[in-house]
Amino acid sequence: MDSDTLPVPSHIPPSLVYDFDYFLAPELTYRPHQRATALLHKNAPEIFWTPRNNGHWIVTRATVAQEMLRQTDLFSSRSEFNKERNFDPPMLPIQADPPDHTEYRKILNPFLTPGAVAKMEADIRALARQIIDDIQPNGRCDFVKEVGQRFPITIFLRLVNAPYEDRHRLIKCAEGYTRSALFEDRLAHVRQLGAYIRELFEERRKNLGTDMLSHIIRSSIFDRPLNQREEEGLATLLFLGGLDTVKSALSFTMLYLARNPDKYNQLRDNPALIRPAIEEILRTNGVSVPERGATGDFDYNGVPFRRGDRIVFMVQLYGYGDQINSNPELVDFTRDISLHYAFGAGPHRCVGSHLARLEFRIFLEEWISRFPSFRVDQEGEIATAGGIVWAPDALPLAWDV
Repeated sequence: MDSDTLPVPSHIPPSLVYDFDYFLAPELTYRPHQRATALLHKNAPEIFWTPRNNGHWIVTRATVAQEMLRQTDLFSSRSEFNKERNFDPPMLPIQADPPDHTEYRKILNPFLTPGAVAKMEADIRALARQIIDDIQPNGRCDFVKEVGQRFPITIFLRLVNAPYEDRHRLIKCAEGYTRSALFEDRLAHVRQLGAYIRELFEERRKNLGTDMLSHIIRSSIFDRPLNQREEEGLATLLFLGGLDTVKSALSFTMLYLARNPDKYNQLRDNPALIRPAIEEILRTNGVSVPERGATGDFDYNGVPFRRGDRIVFMVQLYGYGDQINSNPELVDFTRDISLHYAFGAGPHRCVGSHLARLEFRIFLEEWISRFPSFRVDQEGEIATAGGIVWAPDALPLAWDV
């Protein structure tokens, strides 16, 4: 499906224009992080205008991105400044700026602080072991479908007390949002997800529990109860993050380790390296693409922004750049600090990052304890998809039984 293309606005100089589609570019069809980084860091300005997807800016470098993501007065998350984020229900808190964003985030924090997620470790570990028990005797699996669509998604559905048997319907909504190049398709899938969430809230009001949806119902903001739109908005973002982001990032992690047996052996022989290895793999395998909108007409770093301009931050490229890490193409599990923006930057840094890291660590600990080695069970490249969340289409793995 082709994306919509618009003429370049007259105020944008040709030197700042580069034709790149972050949904459908050929570089995103396999090894997207390396290939997109090589293309854009060599050929495009650090901030450039693309006519693809109705025309928007793309930020390709870490330093300027960090500065911009922190300046919510200039680069806002509110949909009034970015028409392609005008979803119903809205995604909260990422479609709000401080102070509203801060207050919405406080509602989610009690379930997602380091202390709160640490209490989930025993259940998460038991789930990881159960999934590995199910697939290990087979000698092979499609990791995306048999693990990625089961492990993090089960954890999330337990948090919100949603039926596990609904997962395929929910995955379809999430992938329709993250993969489609057309805004109308993304909007339709968000509305479908919103309708499902609305039904859940109606049921939950009759029997409140200790889950996240019950907590949202009980919550307030600025000393008033949340309205229905706010409730559904908070839940919509939770569902999209819980259903797709960790699945995709964990699949890229396993693809990297399968392709690099020396690195896998390093973790197997020294499990203490798992924590820093997660950061290093996230540095080079980020998945999410945050957006902002320009709040007015101004020049910034020589770029002529206009009110309502859409700005896409390709954080997947930042860890591979040389602005924040030395020797960025070298994956080093003993690196002192692996700087990356896989969880975003500024006030909108991912609220679920502590849970995601815990899921990565537990799963790798359990996998490494059971599999002396494993490999990609396919000749040639693994197909991947760009979009709002990058992901492998499938990941066939094999091991000796």
